[in-house]
Amino acid sequence: MVELVNELRKSGVAVVGAGGSGDVISAYVFCEVLRDLFGIERCLPAAILWERWFLDPYPGPIPKSLVRNAEAGKCVYVGPDTYVERCGGKYVFRPHAAVVAEVYGEHIPAITLEYGVYGIIECLHELMSSGFRYIVALDVGGDILASGYEETLWSPLADSLTLAAVSEFNSLVAVLAPGADGELPQDYVMERVSEVMSRGGYIGALGLWKEHTRLYEEILPKARTEAGRVPYEALIGHLGVRSIREGTRRVQITPLSSLIFMLRTDAVIQLNKLAQELRSTGSLAEALKTAEELGVPTELHLEIEIAKRYGCGPESLKANINTLEVREAVRERVAFKRAKLKRSNS
Repeated sequence: MVELVNELRKSGVAVVGAGGSGDVISAYVFCEVLRDLFGIERCLPAAILWERWFLDPYPGPIPKSLVRNAEAGKCVYVGPDTYVERCGGKYVFRPHAAVVAEVYGEHIPAITLEYGVYGIIECLHELMSSGFRYIVALDVGGDILASGYEETLWSPLADSLTLAAVSEFNSLVAVLAPGADGELPQDYVMERVSEVMSRGGYIGALGLWKEHTRLYEEILPKARTEAGRVPYEALIGHLGVRSIREGTRRVQITPLSSLIFMLRTDAVIQLNKLAQELRSTGSLAEALKTAEELGVPTELHLEIEIAKRYGCGPESLKANINTLEVREAVRERVAFKRAKLKRSNS
């Protein structure tokens, strides 16, 4: 760990909020913690451009072509004034990456998923060419450790795409606040961490300090993240069980919720079959097909089904969306597609 910290001080690190949406908030906090505890000054938070339905009520991650007031390269460089236009400008919103850019005080890189793993790799190459030698894929909750078949898993696609891409670089995986997104239970995430340890993939753990509440108190009022708020709740002593995601999930907040587990990417990807199979994808459509071939329902399936049933755009936000019913329909549909594919290939 000491050697790694010394190397990060010299070369810097880009921290990608692996799961999309509010994970970039935690990527920013993680960078500030590295500065506070280890003097790592060159730490850059990076975002995955995929917001939750309440903010972006259209299915799928945000395409590069819809991002405004940003500098486009292989990555999209988001500033405080960056916004997204959907439906020909009829619906406009500010992504969480813009919130982080405002607090960070500089433009930050954001990654679109429209070109699959290849597109993410191109963006990461661009970051590495600017002098960063290490990438950290930071996941709040620990879904990045999933096999893909867990009954409680809702959103494996963004995590798995990110994991597949960072595995091509000098990279680490960081899991903050096990179970914080209400998908994999905290105990199960710790079992997966233990399995990584048994494979020689454990590097160490970092703890948020009480003084790091100041970071959250600066940025949380500007953001809309439930999972990203869990470490703050732990730091201020609000422990116990909470309902999130309109009551569809429950989160256990314990002292573990203030910890960050640092893991080797090569060991983590051995646990994640979806990430392994996504490595050669060059589009979101390919990624979706790969998930269906494996029988893994994803957040993209969920959003497509919501759009079919309730429509898109701000009008859909007024609907009483039954996400549990939608999720069950998605699981059945993906299982049917997989069975059909297996029959056609036999």
